[in-house]
Amino acid sequence: MFLFLWGAGGVDVSELSLDARLIAVLRERGVRELFPPQVEAVRAGIFDGVNVLLCTATASGKSLLAEVASVKAALEGRMALYAVPLKALAQEKLVHFSHYRGLAKIGISTGDFESDDKRLYEYDVVVVTYEKLDSLLRHRPSWLSSVGVVVVDEIHYLGDPKRGPVLESIIAEVRHLGLKTQFIGLSATVGNAGDVARWLGARLVASSWRPVPLREGVYHGGKIYFPDGGQRAVGGAGGEAEVALAIDAVASGGQALIFTSSRSSTVRIAKAVARAVAAHPTKLIDVGEAQALAGAVLGASTSKIIGRELAELVARGVAFHNAGLELEVRRLVEEGFRRGVIKVIVSTTTLAAGVNLPARRVVVADYERFDPAVGREEIPVLEYRQMAGRAGRPGLDPYGEAVIVARSRGEVDYLMERYVRGRVEDVKSHILSGPNLRAHALGAVGGGYARTIDDLVDFFSNTLGYHQVKTSLKSALLRSKVADAVDELVEWGFLERDGDLVYATELGRQVARLYLDPETAARYINLLKAVRRGAISAYLYIVLTAPDFPRVRRGRVSREVAEEVLSALDVEEDEEFEDVVRTVAMLKAWIEEVDEDEIYERFEVAPGDLRVYVDLFEWLGGAAAKLAGVVGLEEHRRGLERVTARVVYGVKEELLELVTALRGVGRVRARVLYNFGYKTLRDVARASVREIASLPGFGEKLAQSVIEQARQLVE
Repeated sequence: MFLFLWGAGGVDVSELSLDARLIAVLRERGVRELFPPQVEAVRAGIFDGVNVLLCTATASGKSLLAEVASVKAALEGRMALYAVPLKALAQEKLVHFSHYRGLAKIGISTGDFESDDKRLYEYDVVVVTYEKLDSLLRHRPSWLSSVGVVVVDEIHYLGDPKRGPVLESIIAEVRHLGLKTQFIGLSATVGNAGDVARWLGARLVASSWRPVPLREGVYHGGKIYFPDGGQRAVGGAGGEAEVALAIDAVASGGQALIFTSSRSSTVRIAKAVARAVAAHPTKLIDVGEAQALAGAVLGASTSKIIGRELAELVARGVAFHNAGLELEVRRLVEEGFRRGVIKVIVSTTTLAAGVNLPARRVVVADYERFDPAVGREEIPVLEYRQMAGRAGRPGLDPYGEAVIVARSRGEVDYLMERYVRGRVEDVKSHILSGPNLRAHALGAVGGGYARTIDDLVDFFSNTLGYHQVKTSLKSALLRSKVADAVDELVEWGFLERDGDLVYATELGRQVARLYLDPETAARYINLLKAVRRGAISAYLYIVLTAPDFPRVRRGRVSREVAEEVLSALDVEEDEEFEDVVRTVAMLKAWIEEVDEDEIYERFEVAPGDLRVYVDLFEWLGGAAAKLAGVVGLEEHRRGLERVTARVVYGVKEELLELVTALRGVGRVRARVLYNFGYKTLRDVARASVREIASLPGFGEKLAQSVIEQARQLVE
């Protein structure tokens, strides 16, 4: 057990029974003493292999403890897996772990669900997304027995309809394998933390302590109303609420983070704030630094329309931040905010989980947002808490302020009770719903976790969903649900059943390995079998029918594309058909090498959105191709492979040889090479460095690299 001596300020890190090298890293990072919630976690056994659920406020140091526990396991000869919900958070966490590179070998794995990633055995700590970890557990690589710690960051995602069941499956798989693994769950917002801790078999550490005190209130009519009955006037009020609150924070030496409901409103509000910054009687920004950052933003953006719009704002110390921005542009904006060059960021509420940027004042401009399925809906209290938790920069602000904007005086009291005083919603499982149960039942059978109906019942009895069923007949209820799921999987040809025995077919094993939703896989197979001719539009349409893909909803439906699809497939022209066809038209423009700005203007698909489509298509298009191969549709397998490669690189077929083989050559440079006569690898291999270096977009260093690559491949 860990013992400490109490000093005047708390527990000094040197008093922890950790490896001296770990303590040295903590001191290098400026960590001298533990915060009170950290002390509680250490007492609970986080460094002793005990399962711990930390539900503590943002910036209270829970992630630091999980990092230390992971590296401690590595120093003791065990592996650690650190799971996060988003790829962007995985990259951010990889940066955090860079502090420990001298002590542990750090890796990351976020894609390629079909791979068991044997190479991961080379690493001591591996950062993964939830889905990748579930996929790895289905493959059951030999190195799993070495895993000593599994950290689940943002564990409140258990309540997410899609990602929650993945987390539950992970826990069930680890328990089934009997791994001697410590679970560490992290979150700032779990309403029923005790219930979740009991399910995990974990000790609960819950605390509202923060390093920077948080003041929450509701704004209306130039005043912030606080829950204790106090109120404060906001200087410069009279215009838009968000603008007044932002300028007030910046004028007093702080920064502001504004959350709003739509992408268009991030731009609109950012422009209004920038105008107010420019008109302010005192200097609020460092103009030289802001202009330098604006230049970097413009240079990094592939869309000059969005790049110019954002750069003009950054030059005035303001930025918008939404899913339409490329990752590099987002990184520049975020880093500019951390350095204090950008004073105000306006972000969509849907990105709140991925924006780890503390600010003096957080402004929640909209508590409602539009969902195409249900119309306007209020954001949950959990989401408000996630945003409010960003308020307060440790070491810089005496306090943090989270302010939600009311549209009328009568709304002030409602928002005060609903959000400021409101209790975070309980995490509720979704794993026993039909689609989720089918997917994870197939994963359990395909991964060797279950061979009978009884095994499946036992597997799902380890889930939070089963734990939360409130009936004495829950075992019978679970068996009935499992049997129904198995029957559907048998009907689709993914499972075979012999009495209580259940077997995965080769097709079913492939679906499980590919991490495909069984219903999507069944739809793909049926559509592929019905294809009358292999048109590119038909292949695009088939892959895009997966519910994972967002839909393009702007503009008229291209009749040319619609006719191409209808001539190859027997599908109905309903509303969904129209949305999918619009999306097909957008991707056709992309693979015909249409400029990204033109795609943005025609379809309202920005570079960041396009990256989402490409990543999803790389996975699902490749999966559809493999399914086609398994069911004997070789022509369609080859067609889908070609189309998927074209989507990944955004090129016509004639450029595939160049873009797939040469590092540093994307769609633009490949087109330059092709147009200047270097149409094959052999053409490039024969060229001189001087010839390639003279082409637009090439320099001597890149030219030399490209030619060397081509010569090696040709030889």
